[in-house]
Amino acid sequence: MTFDVPTELTLFAESVRVALGGWEPPREPELGAWQDDRDDALARRLADAGWSELWAGEELLGAAAAGGIELGRAAAPICLVDEVTLGAPLCIDGRARHGRGAASLALPQPGGHLALGIPRSEIRAEPTIDGSGTIEVEIDGWNPLEPVAAVACWRAWNVATLAYFAGLAARVLELAVEHARSREQFGAPLASIPAVQSRLADAALATDGLTLLAWAATGTEFAIQNCELTWAGTACCEVTASAHQVYGALGFALESGLHVYYRRARSVQAWAVAVLDATSRG
Repeated sequence: MTFDVPTELTLFAESVRVALGGWEPPREPELGAWQDDRDDALARRLADAGWSELWAGEELLGAAAAGGIELGRAAAPICLVDEVTLGAPLCIDGRARHGRGAASLALPQPGGHLALGIPRSEIRAEPTIDGSGTIEVEIDGWNPLEPVAAVACWRAWNVATLAYFAGLAARVLELAVEHARSREQFGAPLASIPAVQSRLADAALATDGLTLLAWAATGTEFAIQNCELTWAGTACCEVTASAHQVYGALGFALESGLHVYYRRARSVQAWAVAVLDATSRG
């Protein structure tokens, strides 16, 4: 798929790519341990590239899409989306991702509103294998944002999250295609097998759809209740699952790095669904 992106956004995406500088999440999961792939040095480099200004206005939604795709391609810490767009780590029902040591937390509110809460205490760091550093906290009061500000924050978060899904899927698809072309089976590349071609074609279609959806979200009316996040999370997980099949269903193997993308897709999907649930409550 070819998609015309304005020159300035292409340059911004390149700046984000350079700031990421080959960053990779840990491949070896510590099962049963609390893990947080937050990287303050990476956050500073991205801030220097302009990523920290995404909350500032609707005119920057294109940058949220362009940069979000690059973050997804690197499976970068998801706090880089939450804190830039919402102003604080995301917290839902007493659980915050990347929330350790935070001065405030972003709390989704019914009706698409948003509040910044003050954490009273950190109760427990939850074991995780996706690097999201999830902790349990109690909230000691909160400060609701003005409705206009809340809508702007959620819209930027929505675009950046959709773009993150698109970036995850795009990178996984690239890895699967590279493997299919280089791996031989029965004297021919895997890519020559019709069943593999069909699986990769379906994954490519879903990836194109995710990319188009992320860009489309920059120019449409926004409501946090929209089901686009639900579809995007499901589609991204399906792309990563298809890539695992192309690799021979070696979901337990660590060499390819696919497991990192699959876990991240599942985690971001679950949190996106939780956000939709929290903001749609009556």
